[in-house]
Amino acid sequence: MSSHHIVRDQQEPALILHRLDSFPVSHLHALLEWSPTVICCEPAIDKYTSLGHKLDFALVSLNHFESWKSRLDDQQPVKIIAIDDSHFLMTGLTVLQKEDHRAVNIITDEESIFDVLQLATQWLRQLDLVVFTEKQKFLFVKHETFRKWLPAGARLSLMALNENSQWHAVGFDEDVKASHYQELDVIKEKEGEAEIRCSHPPFVVVEDLDY
Repeated sequence: MSSHHIVRDQQEPALILHRLDSFPVSHLHALLEWSPTVICCEPAIDKYTSLGHKLDFALVSLNHFESWKSRLDDQQPVKIIAIDDSHFLMTGLTVLQKEDHRAVNIITDEESIFDVLQLATQWLRQLDLVVFTEKQKFLFVKHETFRKWLPAGARLSLMALNENSQWHAVGFDEDVKASHYQELDVIKEKEGEAEIRCSHPPFVVVEDLDY
């Protein structure tokens, strides 16, 4: 069984595994490459541990606590936290904040993404957050300007968190200026740097992932 229990300085983003069933294993391994602190929610524990990985925290239902204690015996040292409801993600974010983490990657599924994004917006003052599903990456941008080098044909979806937001996107098929659009799609015609400005940050940049 591989282990990532090494001394960390909280520089690398921690990882919360909320829902894992449909997530590509190769990309999971990429997110684990720098040995992040790993919090595994109950629905993801079996798949994650079956891949031979170690976890740091297991968030489980209170009525399953004793069962998980025995099932995770080979994961020691592991902290098992019992929760009396299904607020696994909220608990995971709280744990990481108390552990002085500043950045967190979250893996969930397409069915849960709306609820996860809603919850994530409540944590933007405390944490830098990126959410992954099996098909997309959701990056919360806290500043007015976002820049990235993109390949030709790349498509981004932009989601404002303020309905009065004004967009200015440069370096795409057409430069875009738009007011009062909460969602906007832009496509990169040629490889190169692209720039997006939003008048009312934070906002969300959504990338389609090609595994």
